[in-house]
Amino acid sequence: MDRPYRPELHFIRLGLPDRLGLAVKWYGYKGRILRVDLSAGKTSVEELRLDYVKMYMGGLGYAAKVLWDELQPGVDPLSPDNILIATAGPFTGTLAPGSGNIYWAFKAPMTGGWGETRSGGKFGSWMKYSGFDLIVIRGRAPEPVYLYLESGRAEIRSAKRYWGMTVHEVTDALRDDTGVHEASVAAIGPAGENLVRFAAIINDYDRAAGRTGGGAVMGSKNLKAVVAAGGEGIDVYDPEGFMAAALEAQGGIKADPGQRFMGQHGTIGGLLGTNAMGGLPTANFETGYFEAADRVSHETLERNYMIKRRACHACAIGCSRYSYVAYGPFATPPNEGPEYETADMNGPMNMIDNMEAIIRVNYLANNYGLDTISTGHTIAWAIEAYQKGIITKQDTGGLELRWNDPETHVKLVEMIAYRKGFGNLLAEGSYRAAKAIGRGAEELVNHVKGLEFPAHDPRVESKLLAIQYAISPRGACHVHPIYPSYDMMQVDAGLKDFGLPWPLPDRLAETGVGKGIAYRALASYGEAFNNVGLCIFYSAGPESGVISPRRIARIYTALTGIETTPQDVLLAGERTWNLKRAFNLREGFTREHDRLPKRMITPILTGPAKGLKVESPDGLVDEAYDAFGWDRRTGYIRRSTLERLGMKDVEEQLQKLGKLSD
Repeated sequence: MDRPYRPELHFIRLGLPDRLGLAVKWYGYKGRILRVDLSAGKTSVEELRLDYVKMYMGGLGYAAKVLWDELQPGVDPLSPDNILIATAGPFTGTLAPGSGNIYWAFKAPMTGGWGETRSGGKFGSWMKYSGFDLIVIRGRAPEPVYLYLESGRAEIRSAKRYWGMTVHEVTDALRDDTGVHEASVAAIGPAGENLVRFAAIINDYDRAAGRTGGGAVMGSKNLKAVVAAGGEGIDVYDPEGFMAAALEAQGGIKADPGQRFMGQHGTIGGLLGTNAMGGLPTANFETGYFEAADRVSHETLERNYMIKRRACHACAIGCSRYSYVAYGPFATPPNEGPEYETADMNGPMNMIDNMEAIIRVNYLANNYGLDTISTGHTIAWAIEAYQKGIITKQDTGGLELRWNDPETHVKLVEMIAYRKGFGNLLAEGSYRAAKAIGRGAEELVNHVKGLEFPAHDPRVESKLLAIQYAISPRGACHVHPIYPSYDMMQVDAGLKDFGLPWPLPDRLAETGVGKGIAYRALASYGEAFNNVGLCIFYSAGPESGVISPRRIARIYTALTGIETTPQDVLLAGERTWNLKRAFNLREGFTREHDRLPKRMITPILTGPAKGLKVESPDGLVDEAYDAFGWDRRTGYIRRSTLERLGMKDVEEQLQKLGKLSD
């Protein structure tokens, strides 16, 4: 830092005394938590806790601590007793590259465990400009409402006239009715209102916080939307040092070839390469090769349907696509997407080779407020079960389910959002739907903890991905806390000095080569991104082309004035990771829930990766447990681990519950 650190500047009288009669002068953070009790129709504001900031930095780490402290275990995720938290990190709303993020935390309708979801756009930034680092929402409004934020104030307003509107409709209406046309709106569509378990929270029209069912939690609370109107700025402790650190990081990002490719072609740019290696999920993961992949690739999108690129707040990459379909049965107005996950899960996963249908599904899912991953994956599961005679026309209400049937696929999206007919069953997600059907349908579900797999196959891409799918607290996920295919890309992200074995072993190697140790470093790094508010795409690459732990520490110190080292950044990430683990243990999860589904230990049937499978799923989990300091038999966290991390309160609670390992 150019300016010496002066801790006394952090303590000035603001009228919000802490235990010492002083209050924190916040830099980077707004310093405020908004409390919303929808049942009582009341809001209140409290100060951010400095001790929590020092332990977890912010973002999802801080939210996890609030849920740990305040959410009673065993509550129904769709009951008024669940807590919904919107949280931004200290970087959010600043000029730190990749900082345009909002995170939501809750108990998940999809899994009954830890729930989190993230989106880009500008809502996180505008929430902070409105005066808040976190919004903690509890209870259930007696009738539909929305939350209006501006300049450190909040109002609960009636949303009766907006109930039933799609996301695009309510976003336009709220901007018009409030008169704040630049406001950022996070809303639910009909899927959230109808409590579809994988309903999404959509901000800025098309930016989806999609997974684990945050939209259903919002709908269960009769909360239609949150409008962030702004009105305030963010103080920076050392403006010159901050800008120097941010610009240095941005220069590295822009110079990296991989990041440039991401900007030029978006995530869908990886579809053809993934297919060529045999890892493109096709026909409900029976294979990883789709012969018509070129018809749903970035090349087809860019040549025929793409209008322009788009970017989130403070993004130096610009991976988002903006596309439309001019005419025909799948005519679609301009909207953001589709990205890779949507394209595969609603394309090759269902053997669909029609890009126009995929664009239409993407538009409908965003407008209805649906997670496109669980939507496409659940439909693919149903098709396979139907083709094998497990699901019948009596179950579907006469609807015939076939591979490569885009018309029926589009119809099912609407049926799911409105819980019409067979869509009512699919709205529960494939895991619960399979349990309801029985007759062996469960064996066709590709899930962990009830959350469907995204469009990445751990049999092919990376055995680090197999570890993440198995032990991630939110279930099968490729980006929370990180996209872990570093062994596939052979990049280090600046982690070689912080526990990442180097060189990394081959992506297909499993036990005995340090995969558990490698994943510990990566998970801690990924959680650090979630804590400060960075897009995970800024983590994938060599140290020169990512926001490495060193860069995070440099930017954070200049922004907040809190002296921070790379080790501090990763330690806060590891605490967050273990706190989420503790949350699930308290909810009854054990080692038995950290298992890959049958298909992942079954060889791929066709394509370039024919015969590949996860050979030793239990061995990979064992090595990860050892690296994190968890008990192999039970999955419980070891006492020594929590002592090392300084998490005494968590240790004491788990001890009382009998869920702590010695």
